[in-house]
Amino acid sequence: MKTIFLAVWDHKHGQDVSAHITEDGAQKQLVAWARDALEEWTWRNDNPPYAEYTDEDLIGNWGEISGDTEFFRVDEVQLHNEDN
Repeated sequence: MKTIFLAVWDHKHGQDVSAHITEDGAQKQLVAWARDALEEWTWRNDNPPYAEYTDEDLIGNWGEISGDTEFFRVDEVQLHNEDN
């Protein structure tokens, strides 16, 4: 059995999902999505120090940044072949 890691971004338009062979790869995808979307959230907030956040802080605080309307997570999924 193999494991994959799904980067998941829940947002008002639905859900974006990206599959990765490592958890680190999935985490990097979350950071890329967050950094790309950061400008949209920056103009919505009065004091946005978010660009200065570390990657970990950015992902960990995304609910606060988005007003609890968007969330990031990594799901670990076991891949099964036809025998199991």
